[in-house]
Amino acid sequence: MTFPRRRGDVSVPSPSDGRHGRHDRTMRFARLIIMLTLGTLAMLLAGIPLFGIVFAGPVHDTWRPLAALGTSVPLAVLVLLLMRDRIDGRRNPDPRLYWGSLALLAATSVLIQDVMLTMALYASWWSVGVFAAPRRRGIPVTLALLAAPWAFVLVGETGLPLIVHLLFWIGAIMWALLMASGSMATIWLWDIAIQAVEGQEARARLAVTEERLRFARDMHDLLGHSLSALAVKAELAGRLVDRAPERAEKELREVHDLAREALGQVRTAVSGYRDLDLAEEVASVRGVLETAGTRVEVTGLADLLADLEVPGEATAPIAWVVREGGTNVLRHSEATHCRIDFSLVRGEGGRALVVEMSNDGAGEGNGDKGNGLNGLSERLSAVGGGLTAARTREGGFLLRAVLPL
Repeated sequence: MTFPRRRGDVSVPSPSDGRHGRHDRTMRFARLIIMLTLGTLAMLLAGIPLFGIVFAGPVHDTWRPLAALGTSVPLAVLVLLLMRDRIDGRRNPDPRLYWGSLALLAATSVLIQDVMLTMALYASWWSVGVFAAPRRRGIPVTLALLAAPWAFVLVGETGLPLIVHLLFWIGAIMWALLMASGSMATIWLWDIAIQAVEGQEARARLAVTEERLRFARDMHDLLGHSLSALAVKAELAGRLVDRAPERAEKELREVHDLAREALGQVRTAVSGYRDLDLAEEVASVRGVLETAGTRVEVTGLADLLADLEVPGEATAPIAWVVREGGTNVLRHSEATHCRIDFSLVRGEGGRALVVEMSNDGAGEGNGDKGNGLNGLSERLSAVGGGLTAARTREGGFLLRAVLPL
């Protein structure tokens, strides 16, 4: 993505709901993929007590793993809710979710009464839960989870040598770090995606704001003095109406002259604003569209501008086509690629300048002629040209303008 290279005296289309809608759908899909990825870890967390059921000894001992399963399932749900809040931007988790998950984690480990499964349970929770809380809270919780399995080793009768527990404890730590790296990468990519979308929208808004400020500054510079003089002379004329009618009449004539002068300045400013330069308009539209994430390809412009037989004033209506087409792509389409083709054709009536703007993602309102396209069609008709706008078979949109030379 790049900033517009040059804006000159042209306006910039503003971002709108069509572009935001595409971003929203993309982010919702990405969020769904992330939640499904984290959901696999939650399913592993919920399913650990099943191993206790499979490897249970006497039948009367199976109630503990079954009870542990009853606490591990809501534990997995709480972990998913914690990660949902983290993805939605909450850096400080809801205390009820965080401490509730830890309470269920402790209850599940007590019910399992298996040191190996307890280590796997703690490792699975930590690989996700450590990212849900600030570091000042995560460090003591991590230390507690590292030490807790050894309480079961010292208190319970496992029947296994201490070295076996140590090796499994180290393995559980490695497993937790491996799963945590996946969780961290997932959250990191999500944060980058959010920042990228926000950056695109911010740059598009900045382009619009810069153009508005430029036009406001031009109007202030042009009319500031004239309107101030009008206000002063009108006030003076009002005071002189009764005392010096002739002087008041003179002041009113000057007010009239200043008003006509100010009106002429406004018309000059607006005329200059409307007389677009084709090369600058193409550069502006390309910059804004690429800022919003649409790749732009331009062909034939250099040959057109280099053709000495094409008068400079003939390109102004085509510049309006480029502006309106770029605005429609930005507002109504979901395009990832836009192509602008310029060409000169010969017919029975002489030469004609043709511009075609096509994109690969026509939006819901892209096929209807709104005020912009209707006004553009009238502008071209006034100089003998024509405009067509239609969807393509490939699901895109084509805007074609023909201007006789």
